[in-house]
Amino acid sequence: MQLSPYVAEVQAQLRAAAALGDDATRRVADALTAAAEPATRLAVLAAVTAAADEITAALLDSPDAPRVTVRLDGDELNVEVRAAEPARENTPEDAEATARISLRLSEALKSEVEAAAKSDAVSVNTWLVRAAARSLGGNRARGSSETRASGHRITGWVNG
Repeated sequence: MQLSPYVAEVQAQLRAAAALGDDATRRVADALTAAAEPATRLAVLAAVTAAADEITAALLDSPDAPRVTVRLDGDELNVEVRAAEPARENTPEDAEATARISLRLSEALKSEVEAAAKSDAVSVNTWLVRAAARSLGGNRARGSSETRASGHRITGWVNG
């Protein structure tokens, strides 16, 4: 979508309004019209982006809803509709969480885990479950026997 026609329309409306005045008014309006061009482009971009955000929010109630984004590339306004992320396979963190463990960490390590979870936009519990699943998945792939399971307890270490 080209922004030029919309910016030109705003400029034409400003000039038409200034035509009602004298020569000095028209000169000031011409100068303001040229100066307002970048602000007009940004305002149009902001309006279209807000509309895309509202459309995306409205679609969130629908399963497999697409995501709408807007970006400015030079004079071109690009509206992108991205398909929903495919449903992922069940992972260990999706399983019913019935087991509980008590985990003792140093304050420094606890802070690092909390920061990592925050940067991934997940809870500390989810982050720890994923880290454990990654570690166990890697050990199984290498055939490691150093991490062993006995009953409902898992002993070993978590890399990550």
